[in-house]
Amino acid sequence: MTLEEFLELPETEPYTELINGERCQKPVGKKKHSRAATRLIILLAQHPATRGGEPRAEQGFRFPRTSRGNLRVPDLCWYAPGVDDETDDSGYPARAPDLAVEVLSKGQGRAVLEERLAFLRSQGTRCTLLVDPEAGTVTAYEEGREWTVSGTGEVVLPSLGGFSFRPADLLE
Repeated sequence: MTLEEFLELPETEPYTELINGERCQKPVGKKKHSRAATRLIILLAQHPATRGGEPRAEQGFRFPRTSRGNLRVPDLCWYAPGVDDETDDSGYPARAPDLAVEVLSKGQGRAVLEERLAFLRSQGTRCTLLVDPEAGTVTAYEEGREWTVSGTGEVVLPSLGGFSFRPADLLE
């Protein structure tokens, strides 16, 4: 399916993505998934390093210059303060977010989410997080580096001005 064909379809809930020309239904997030995403949005809105930026849940991004059509919907994303957030003709943001986050749902394959986040990084997203509520971990990918933090350890993201949080803050 082409991106143009996909954009003609009605929106669905849960959201449907176009991944390399194929329609893929996103899984429905349950309590732990939703709680982790909501708490991270609150932390992004309140932290001195990221306050003034714009966190968004389930924001779609189209990538028309990929070899096959892509419209991705990360669980949440964030734009830096002062970033010009123009939209393209279809109403989607014209550029990738500064941060994209996927929260692993129970029964969902980790490798699928790692591929989604790698794709977003290849399209200009500076930093990505993979939150695993069951394992109690957050895996960060930033500036060619990958690391995993759990519990009361601290995730610190230099590319987001030093934004920091503890996985326990999201997953308790």
